[in-house]
Order: sequence, then C-alpha cells, then structure tokens
Amino acid sequence: MKASATSSFVPAPRALRLVAVLLPLCVLTALVGPPFSTLVPVLAVVLVASVLVLDALRPPEPSEISVERELPRRIEVGQASTITLHVRNRGRRTWRVRLVDGCPGSLSADPPSVQALIPAGERVTLAYPIMPRTRGAFAFTDPLLALREPRGFAEHLRTLDLPGRAKVLPGLQGIARQRLSARRDLMHLGGARRTRVLGRDGDFDRLRDFVTGDDLRHVDWKATARLRRPITRVWQAEKAQNLVVLVDGTRLMATGAGTLTKMDHAVRAALALGWAGLSAGDRVSIGVFDDTMRLWVPPATGIGRFGALLNGLYDQQPAGRFPGYREAARHVMRSVSRRSLVVWITDVLDADQGDELVSALSALRRRHLSMVVALDDPAVRTMASARPGDLEELYVRVGAAEVLKERALLLKRIAAAGAKVLDEPAGALGPELVDRYLDIKMRGLV
Repeated sequence: MKASATSSFVPAPRALRLVAVLLPLCVLTALVGPPFSTLVPVLAVVLVASVLVLDALRPPEPSEISVERELPRRIEVGQASTITLHVRNRGRRTWRVRLVDGCPGSLSADPPSVQALIPAGERVTLAYPIMPRTRGAFAFTDPLLALREPRGFAEHLRTLDLPGRAKVLPGLQGIARQRLSARRDLMHLGGARRTRVLGRDGDFDRLRDFVTGDDLRHVDWKATARLRRPITRVWQAEKAQNLVVLVDGTRLMATGAGTLTKMDHAVRAALALGWAGLSAGDRVSIGVFDDTMRLWVPPATGIGRFGALLNGLYDQQPAGRFPGYREAARHVMRSVSRRSLVVWITDVLDADQGDELVSALSALRRRHLSMVVALDDPAVRTMASARPGDLEELYVRVGAAEVLKERALLLKRIAAAGAKVLDEPAGALGPELVDRYLDIKMRGLV
C-alpha cells in the first residue's frame, strides 16, 4: 500500500462537540451586549481554528500507516464470506483509524467501513462481511483512510493505492459429486483400467443376452440363430473418452431464468458436467463461442484439470452477438480428431437459428456424437398456460404458445439430425445433464 499524493483534513467529532459547547456561550454573550457580544465569539472562533490548525499541521507520514487487504481463498455466488484488512502503525503516535474499503458493489451492497484504535508500533486486523450476488472478476477501487489522534480535533483523510481483484466463482453446490457418487458402482469408475462396453472399438470380450436399449448393430446374428434368442456382443474398450462442452456466450443467453441469467445456468451446468467427466476418467474440453470460439480449453484428463475449466468459465458473460454454430463446429473438427461427445448448451428460438445449428450438427455427425441442451424458460410456459384477463394478456398468451410450438418443431429437427436432445428448465439443468452423460457413457455410444 502507498498513500496517494492527495490528502486533506476535516473537523473530527471532538471539534464539533467543542463548537456545540461554545455556541450557547456566544448566544448568551450576545444578550449581554458589547464588548462581550463581540469578544467572546471572536475568541471562540480563534480557539476552534487554532486546535484544528495545530492538528492539521501534524499529519501522519505517508509510510506511518500501512494497510493490506486479504481476500478469502474461495469466493462463491450466494455464499457469505469475509474480507480481512491488516492495518499497521509504524509511527510513534496512537491513531484512531477509520477505513472505507473500495469493495465492488457486486460483493457488498453498502461501502464497508471499519474502525479501530491502533497504538504506536502495533498491528490490528479488521474484517467486514460480503455476500456476492454474481460471478466474475471485480476490481476494488481506492479505499478512503481517515486518521486522528485519540484527543485530536482534526481527522486526516487520504486515499490509498490498494489494488485488488475479487474472483467470484459460480456456486456449484456439489451437483456433479452427488450424481457421480450415486452411480459410481454402475460405472466402475477409477483409474485408467479397461471396462466392458457395447461398441465396435477394442477387443471382443464376450456374448450376452440382448436387453432392451441395446443397439441392434451389436447383435450377433449367428449366435442368435444358434441359440434361438437375441444375443449381443460385448467388447473391451478404453474407458477414457472425449467430452467436449460448448457453451453459447451470445445475446440469447443474457435472458433471465429465475434469479440468474441463462448464461449463469449454462456455466454452472458445464462445470458440473466437466467435474463428472474428469471424475469418470474422460478427457474433458470446454469452449465458449459467439460468432467465433472465444474460449477453448483443450481436452485433458485428471481431476486437477478442473481448475483450468473453472478459471476459463467463471467470468464468461453474454456478448451482444448471434451464435456462429458452424464456426464452432469447424473449430471442434480442427481441434479434436478422436470421436467425442459434443455437448451444446444453448438456447433455441427460431427456424433461422435452427438452420445453422442443424447444419453444424450434420457436419459433426460423421465423427462425433452431439447432444444439444436447450435451456427451457419456465416463465414462457407459464405465460402460455395462463388464463388471460384482458386483450393484452391474450396476445401475450398466444405469442408464448407460438414460441413454444416453433421451439418444439426445432427440437425435432435437431433430433432428426442425429443429435441427442435434453430440454430442461435452466434451474434443474445440472443434475439432469450429468445423468444423461453417464447414460450415454454406460451404453458405449461414444
């Protein structure tokens, strides 16, 4: 910390109390008349000015008081936390300190103010609470420091050059951990060992009876004819697969869905899915796109990789652009050669947007399996089902119903293009998305 060159002083509460004592005396002498009515007010003004000037001429040295700000190791949306300030007095005088920190408004609704009495050569620790309301990176402004001696009449003000940046993470609330723990025994997770899956890659393992949900392409027709019941091939394949998560970062995602935006829900769901994929031993990649791929974290394994996914996603915000699905698909084709599950987290609205998305899905279909996660907005469904009270509400209901109808047709086109579709309310997206991913993995579709 270093103090800025600009500093000033103001009367301290002690000076205001002195004025409060002298003012009635001046009023009484005014009733007596000259010379007291003139002399006493002049002496009062001289007295107050003298004590103020004497204190003002004895400010602390710039290096006498130092301040350090300590941020919490982890700050999450909706989770109460505390910011700590360490104030050291290196001078020979005792100071009463009042500090108004330059905390960003997204962390605290009111400018936090802390105060303490710091003896000469001592160090005190002050703290104030925060409650982050949105994720992202937020810069602190210069705090204001007010100093006065315990019996002083002037308070010295100065701004401090104390930069800082708070990194507010989305609240994951253990979504991926809960889902993964619930189905760990089904997946036989752990390490890089091989596991039995349905598929044509790897070494043949065994035959077993056909069950509902198995792919007909994996039926062993010779064994079926010989045993007179459907028989399926099971293969040995490497458990580690590729999972690519693409988050739409365009104006479509700025729409509110509950207390958060669709972008907020998409980021949380992408992180939950990324955690599940890394825990399952898969190679996970995450991208954020608008009309270009503006963020790309290449595929990698290991739970330690989650930090890179979190650092890439936590401060992503919607841009005022339209989605370039074809460009995102081309980027995936250039960057990922191995067959992958490509998860698109986006919003689908109209046919024009759908044409480009379907085109992108068709281009990926030759090499990858796509799943489109359509963020449903419960508010639109509520408007479409509400009973109108007047003509204006009737128009709103008809418009909402048309939006839902067009959206349903678009989702059918997406499914016809070979992609899996997950249509869920934004607030319930994370658990359902992880569940669907584990189903696809268990069935060996990638």
